[in-house]
Amino acid sequence: MKKVLISIFLLVFIISITYLPSNEAQDCDLPAGAKVRIILSPDVIKHRTEKPFYESLNAVGGVVFSPDGQTLAITSDRSPIHLWNAITGEYKQPLRKHTADIVNLYSERSWAWSTRTSFNDKPYGSNLTFSPDGGKFANGGKNKTVRVWNTATGIPKYFRGHTDYVSSVAFSPDGETLVSGSVDKTIRLWDAATGRQKKTITGHTDYVSSVVFSPDGKTLVSGSGDGTIRLWEAATGKHQKTLTGHIGGIFTIVFSQDGTMLASAGIDGTVRVWDITSSEQKNILAGRKGTNWSVSFNAAGRIFACDNDHFMIRIWDVVTGQHVQTFMREGTGIYSSAFSPDGLTLATGFSNRRVILWDLTPIVDIKPLRK
Repeated sequence: MKKVLISIFLLVFIISITYLPSNEAQDCDLPAGAKVRIILSPDVIKHRTEKPFYESLNAVGGVVFSPDGQTLAITSDRSPIHLWNAITGEYKQPLRKHTADIVNLYSERSWAWSTRTSFNDKPYGSNLTFSPDGGKFANGGKNKTVRVWNTATGIPKYFRGHTDYVSSVAFSPDGETLVSGSVDKTIRLWDAATGRQKKTITGHTDYVSSVVFSPDGKTLVSGSGDGTIRLWEAATGKHQKTLTGHIGGIFTIVFSQDGTMLASAGIDGTVRVWDITSSEQKNILAGRKGTNWSVSFNAAGRIFACDNDHFMIRIWDVVTGQHVQTFMREGTGIYSSAFSPDGLTLATGFSNRRVILWDLTPIVDIKPLRK
């Protein structure tokens, strides 16, 4: 009888730790360099979520910060998108009426490493984004639609027109236009308020994996499975130039804050920095084929990239090629990662339904050594 009681006590203890109903004890025993741990616990969100979606919580498939860095959107397969306070780790609300259909980093890596799957056969990209004022949240899905939520009410609008999976979405700097890229090889511009389709841009010969506006909103940039990065005039859709260098599809593209440089990451394992005016490749950071990079320009103009290997999360200075920081992860696979808008925080999503927010302040303040 005594052994039975002890076994029951241990079981209750384990369950209470695994499904902690608040973040009060989630910051205990944080890894070195971590600021906050968020746990997608059913006990935290079930009273705020419709139907039994919370029971299907799986690995963290996507993370993205709001423009002010205060909110973190987190997705888990077959679960609604959930919003969390990015400073305290407290749960805020779900975006209802949605089952997350996103291409996460784990899936991307599986495709990239597969010997039976061509690099150009699968979509890569980021299909989660906030509007500049944080009032809207957009997501592209496998059902060929773009969904745009009001973050205050959680009510979505549906933008329809694509004929295949929507792999990437981005708002214009003024928040009035939403751009989407799709496996149907098209780029579409929408009125962000009404969902009216304003323009369709064609030219890529394979799926469009990543789309982004320049900081001044005048230029639209797209990355594709055809290995090219194309610049378009945002107002007219006119093709301006093509950047080539990557071998295989493009994971992501990011503008510097002044709009003079562009960083791209591809399934060839490289991060490349481009001068927008001259189209010249300024720097290349090379990793293993299939490396999933997260890339960020910080306010000081430094470019950081994050990858992971075994139990380590590594931060690199793209310009110098220096390895500037290592964090020890919690022994589970990393499915997603994102830098905060100010470049001071890195969010990583794990297969055990946890998100860790890492403090990058120590390395941001260090003056880099130039080659």
